[in-house]
Amino acid sequence: MYLLLSLLFVSVPDGNTNSSNENLLIEHSVTLESAENAIQHIVPELMIGVGCRECTIREIEYCLSNDAIEDHCCCQRKYHEVFPYIAHICYVRSRNCEPTVRDCGVFDRLLTCCCHQYLGTKCRHF
Repeated sequence: MYLLLSLLFVSVPDGNTNSSNENLLIEHSVTLESAENAIQHIVPELMIGVGCRECTIREIEYCLSNDAIEDHCCCQRKYHEVFPYIAHICYVRSRNCEPTVRDCGVFDRLLTCCCHQYLGTKCRHF
């Protein structure tokens, strides 16, 4: 399962001590052990928001890419962890960030309508 998560998201630590993140403060993290525990308790089919339309191929690709976790780190803080089933680390940023999608509202919609369903399903099958 770690291999899957490390391929999906660049925010997963790779053990490289020369990384540009080594001097940054951790804002929040989800450990591999915690993610493996959480994945046992999710039901991806029930993680689709009300009023959502069918996700496009491009939206699904976004959800399964590094961009989704990076935008999570940009748009959300540790107050409510929305990816407890994915091992990742978010760092404190010294300046405002910009999500890869248009804005954090778009991220929230994609999270609710697409990402949980497709990421949850992918993670449950590994």
